[in-house]
Amino acid sequence: MSGMPHESDVQVGGGVRVTQGPFADLTGPVLAVDHVRGRVQLTVDILGDATRIDVPLSDVRAV
Repeated sequence: MSGMPHESDVQVGGGVRVTQGPFADLTGPVLAVDHVRGRVQLTVDILGDATRIDVPLSDVRAV
């Protein structure tokens, strides 16, 4: 699961799955996409709490 997703695949309000790193396999809605920095902010469920995380765009794919 490597490769950069197409910018149009990851959109605010859409769902993504984290593919790498400590949050791998978590899914959640996209809150913000920063194409300049190549980062995505999303909300994931960690131990029953909605947690906002910021991960590299290359570490997510649209679901």
